[in-house]
Amino acid sequence: MQPLDIAREALRRLAMRQLQPTPENYRSLYHEIAGTKAEELFPERALKLVCSTLPRLNQAQIEFVQRLESAVGSRSWSAISGSLVGLLRAQAAPQRKWTALLKDVFKQLERNHASLSFAQKHQALQQVLDSSNGELDALYSRMSALADKWESADEAGPTPAPAGVEAVTAATDNSDAALRDLFARTLEGVVSSLLIAAPDLRDEALELGTVLREVRDMRGVDDLAARLRNLIYRLNWVVDDQAEIRAGLMSLLDLLLKNISDLVIDDRWMRGQIDALRNLCDHPISARELDEVERRLREVIERQGSLRGNIDDAKHQIKLMLAGFVEQLGSFTDATSGFGNKMEGYARTIAEADDIGALQGVIAEVISATHEMRQTTERSRNEVDTMRDRVRAAEAEIERLQLELEQTSERMRHDPLTGALNRKGLEESYAKEVSRASRRGTKLCLAVLDIDNFKRLNDTYGHNTGDEALLHLVATVRDCLRPHDTLSRYGGEEFVILLPETSIDDAVIVLQRLQRELTKRFFLANNDKLLITFSAGVTVVLQDEQQSSAIERADVAMYQAKATGKNRVVVASADTVSA
Repeated sequence: MQPLDIAREALRRLAMRQLQPTPENYRSLYHEIAGTKAEELFPERALKLVCSTLPRLNQAQIEFVQRLESAVGSRSWSAISGSLVGLLRAQAAPQRKWTALLKDVFKQLERNHASLSFAQKHQALQQVLDSSNGELDALYSRMSALADKWESADEAGPTPAPAGVEAVTAATDNSDAALRDLFARTLEGVVSSLLIAAPDLRDEALELGTVLREVRDMRGVDDLAARLRNLIYRLNWVVDDQAEIRAGLMSLLDLLLKNISDLVIDDRWMRGQIDALRNLCDHPISARELDEVERRLREVIERQGSLRGNIDDAKHQIKLMLAGFVEQLGSFTDATSGFGNKMEGYARTIAEADDIGALQGVIAEVISATHEMRQTTERSRNEVDTMRDRVRAAEAEIERLQLELEQTSERMRHDPLTGALNRKGLEESYAKEVSRASRRGTKLCLAVLDIDNFKRLNDTYGHNTGDEALLHLVATVRDCLRPHDTLSRYGGEEFVILLPETSIDDAVIVLQRLQRELTKRFFLANNDKLLITFSAGVTVVLQDEQQSSAIERADVAMYQAKATGKNRVVVASADTVSA
């Protein structure tokens, strides 16, 4: 039978047997009529989609996903079954006794060892934690080995009791001396520097730092503890006083900003500055925010000064035109007054004339004067029309400059659509954060974000919906970032985030948290619920590194995230970083 005949017969039997017209029933009848064996369908696309969503947080997960993807690619159910069985067996394996291990590690950490100081043990534990890279099995085995090593440290070789006691005492004394020195530095360097407005407490903190280094017995410790408690009590009062003073200053500043419109001619020019300062009053102020607002106000003041000069020039031109108009009006008045006087004279001459022939000269003069007056009137009207057009043009220019003046403070360093920093704002923030990270010895991470499938969203729903999607992303990111993190729009649907004082692992966690938050917030486009996702690349900014280099490295990682399934975060590889 021909395939067309087989298809018709299959449809007929579906109706005769009163079966549901499903693809499975039709497929079964088709192969029954054709006398062939139905091949089992393999859901390769669906399984690949499942594989793309699986986590890859450690080496075991990465290896499992790779095995599963290989099994799906070979369309082998047995290989898929083997991968899943292996995963379940690994899950069913006896769990590590972490509680017992941690208790043992802390116990050995607190013990006094003859050959190990507390600082050495702390350093060894930190090295184990840093070298495990999130691998729990490796971490467990290394911590177990470290605990065993510490437990057998005192048993490595017997030592005479006096020497052992002296060694322990020396280690303890060294540890105590280091701790006392650290505490004294805190009092002398940190606490005293915060008490500039309270000189008596500052002197007390400096004196306690000196006493702390010299204390040797318990009596001295008790006296020192009493003085420290008294200092802390008095510090609490100072902190409360400073908080009250700050609240009062913020209240005064807010009151001034609320009434500043009464102090200026046109408060629309001040709107950007007022908003920036009032936002500063709504939450605790940081040095970064003060820096940001100061730089922003300086730019705005400089730009607005130029615009105000242009407005003043335009107003001056209007004044000159009005003065010319008044002068022209005076000339026109003189001309009409002279014309009236002539007409009165001509009327008297005509009334007194006895012969009509004598009026020919008078009539000629009347016609000449009337013609001259008409020319003067037309010339004056033309000049008035020209002046009116110039005044309207000047007024339009003033209105344009005033509008630009109102918008200046919003568009100098910020993207007009999203409100995020633009490229200029990013350059300044990047330079500031790199300098601060170098000065403080802290990490600075940079991430490049790109919205997934943004072109398809624009083509399907229009550019207005695309703009709304950008606003949706920016609002979500701002809700999740810390106050000192920086968000900027780098171009199109691409954004850059600066994460100061953040390790690369923490930066990945921040970005993944953003992705999870986006999945909780549906985006509505023409009553359709859409899920906005992004792919991201993140890197550590090297010391004094140029912005373009760091962004290029993160951008490469971002495209790797897109190539491996989208909605992912990829860290710039070590080769890319070294390059």
